[in-house]
Amino acid sequence: MPANFRLLHRAALIALAGCFACAALHLCSSGGLAQAQDYPARAIRLVVPFPPGGGTDGAARALSQRLAEALGQPVVVENRPGGGGLVAWSEVSRAAPDGHTLVLIANNLRLYPVMQIATSFDPDRDLVPVATLASVPMALVASRKAPPGGFRELVQDAKSTAGKVNSGTVGNGSPHHLASARLAGEIGATFTHIPYKGTAPLVTDLLGDQIEIAFVPLSVALPHLRNAKLRSLGVALPQRSRLAPDLATLAENGGPSFDASYWFAVAAPRATADAVMRRLNSEIVKILDFAPMKESLARQGFEPMPASLEKSAKHLADEVTKWSGPIKAFGIRADP
Repeated sequence: MPANFRLLHRAALIALAGCFACAALHLCSSGGLAQAQDYPARAIRLVVPFPPGGGTDGAARALSQRLAEALGQPVVVENRPGGGGLVAWSEVSRAAPDGHTLVLIANNLRLYPVMQIATSFDPDRDLVPVATLASVPMALVASRKAPPGGFRELVQDAKSTAGKVNSGTVGNGSPHHLASARLAGEIGATFTHIPYKGTAPLVTDLLGDQIEIAFVPLSVALPHLRNAKLRSLGVALPQRSRLAPDLATLAENGGPSFDASYWFAVAAPRATADAVMRRLNSEIVKILDFAPMKESLARQGFEPMPASLEKSAKHLADEVTKWSGPIKAFGIRADP
């Protein structure tokens, strides 16, 4: 084959390969665009990893109603409790990535591997945040069994004897447990961890002066703070909460400044089209700015947490950085 012909032949092959690549790219992009334009084509499932009737379930149902109006298709809430969220998350991770199956995730989704908890899916990859929804601020409260005074007096008492102060939580590996461990690490004290099976028995023992302190949702604490059955040692937020602007933060009371809030987001299976994800994010952000939705969330003790697609992903990734230290330092394991 003459040299000139070989060069022309090679150039033709390169050009042909480029055409195929462009065509493939066009098909992929037009396919994603077509999927977004046709979306949603039927009812959407919003899987909630908690039992019906709770605050998170109520927030999901309020969102589903308004999201259905925005998308023109029903959004059906399906409760799939169990395994600390793992039952629902595992199921949805295997769903078709077409935007018709969504799930509510919590900020501890990616902490299970850090706690060395085995899962049937990859928490770091298989579920992608669509939009953060709302956060639950927490307050450190003290019972009458705790030393009189404020946060500084508590620190002094806790440091006097290791394990002297009992810190109650709603269970091993819970956000309350992580907050207690982080506080102990930052002030150089050791608490005796008392895990409970839920918020109700924890608050019962606080009110009964069986334990000294606990991190509890601010909305749960407020009635007992107002009637002086409990004392606030500080809200675990960088700034005061909109739910109770009269209550000082931990930092204002002489403690460390960190955000112990736990929060929820809507997520979709990996490989869901970017255009579909952005459509959902846009609608959810609009809904969270809607006054009746804000009021509905506030009544249940939530603060709206609107964020872009990129910022929602960053919020979730940041949780690993934020809590890995306390988890490893205190050997925290979850009770799914």
